[in-house]
Formats: sequence, structure tokens, C-alpha cells
Amino acid sequence: MERRTRRSPRIHEALTMFFDALCLKRSLEAVALTTHDGLLIGGTGRVDLEELGALGAATRKTTAPFRDRELHVNRFEVNDTTLCLTTLGAPVRDDAAVGALMRILAA
Repeated sequence: MERRTRRSPRIHEALTMFFDALCLKRSLEAVALTTHDGLLIGGTGRVDLEELGALGAATRKTTAPFRDRELHVNRFEVNDTTLCLTTLGAPVRDDAAVGALMRILAA
């Protein structure tokens, strides 16, 4: 049974819908997806997503300070490219979330 109620064949739109739902379900302040060198692919939240993503990509740790909060970084590969999922509020390291991103990006 299909669980998603909103979907899009356009990658950027599908990513935006996914990030909005992820923030809502996980009570995240923000999420940014970047390449390993910090180029923003997509995200959502009321912070500078380019800054958030660049800081996440630059750190070699899974957590780092961000203003008065902590950011969480999860690295994974899609088509031999390392991507960084950087979040504020809680870590997102589960296979379901990463698998959903991989499916969207593989389209």
C-alpha cells in the first residue's frame, strides 16, 4: 500500500515534499542535503540552508555546533557520489529515510 499522499515526478519538488514531511514527523528545525563538498541540493527550514549544509559537509564528525544548537550529519552514497544530510533538531540516520532519498535521487 502506498503511504505517500503527495508525490512528484520532478526531483527538486519531490525532495522538497520529502524534507517538509521529514521535518514534521521528526520535529526537525531544518534539513539540508548537500554534495560532499557542500553544494546545496535541497532542504527546508528557517535557517540559511546553504550555511547549514556547507558546515555539515565540512565537518568530519556526526555532530557539530551550529550557533547555539547542534547539527547532525549523515553521509551516504548515491550513484558513487557522497552526499551529506545535515539536520537541526535530531539525527536522521535510519535506513528508511536514506532509502527514500536514494529512490528520489535515482529517478
